[in-house]
Amino acid sequence: MLNNLFAKLIYGPIIFLSLFFLNSCSDDEVKIIMVATSLNEVVDQEYMHSKQKDDFFINYGGSLSLARRVENNQKKIGAVIFASNTSIEILINKQIIDESSIKLLAKNSLVLATKKNNRTYEDFLGTIHKNNKEKIVIADKNIAPAGKYSQQVLDQLFSEEIQKRKVISSGDISYVSNLLIYNENYYGIIYKTEAIKNDLEVLYEFPSTLHDDIEYKLGILNNNNNLSINNFIDRLTSDRVLNNLSELGFKIEK
Repeated sequence: MLNNLFAKLIYGPIIFLSLFFLNSCSDDEVKIIMVATSLNEVVDQEYMHSKQKDDFFINYGGSLSLARRVENNQKKIGAVIFASNTSIEILINKQIIDESSIKLLAKNSLVLATKKNNRTYEDFLGTIHKNNKEKIVIADKNIAPAGKYSQQVLDQLFSEEIQKRKVISSGDISYVSNLLIYNENYYGIIYKTEAIKNDLEVLYEFPSTLHDDIEYKLGILNNNNNLSINNFIDRLTSDRVLNNLSELGFKIEK
């Protein structure tokens, strides 16, 4: 029931807004930027202060899910900011995106997080092997890169038997974060930035050698004819925005 409630709260508005924007644009209007959910704090802030915000919309979601939607209907989408190279490569392989426009925006890391209750990583290791209520929650690897990265960590650290008993895979990174906020029996593998944003307890930061590089890349689609979208993408690579990203826990390479 809890899972269904959060799915309705989180995905309902996203789906509604997406359908509204897609249906409200004429066939020749490019009006949408697709953005990984984990960047919503910074992107929202810039969008609300943009003098050109009436010229385009931001649509958030899991990067893999967004990439497939762009692949199937790219006419009204002008740019993307995704949290995995795989998502970007889907668009490159379909010749949907201008490869020369792709830039690295930031990097992230994975942590084990939980609702604040003075637990430790050692507590987690001790309890996760027992038959109790504690679970490990990760994003769905079929819609969100965070799920793929998290699964890579699990495969290296835990047996298949433990994964079958203890792992819940569902939703995108925001969905997982919300589950952790409202359930003290859950441990989650999420981005470090998500843990900071939601005031969750970070028990452990996983070495980057356990998973693929978590890279946020942005790019302009070949069919984009919206100058306001180009200007907004340029704005996101300014020193001011990069500093904001750094303060939120993202890794910036200048």
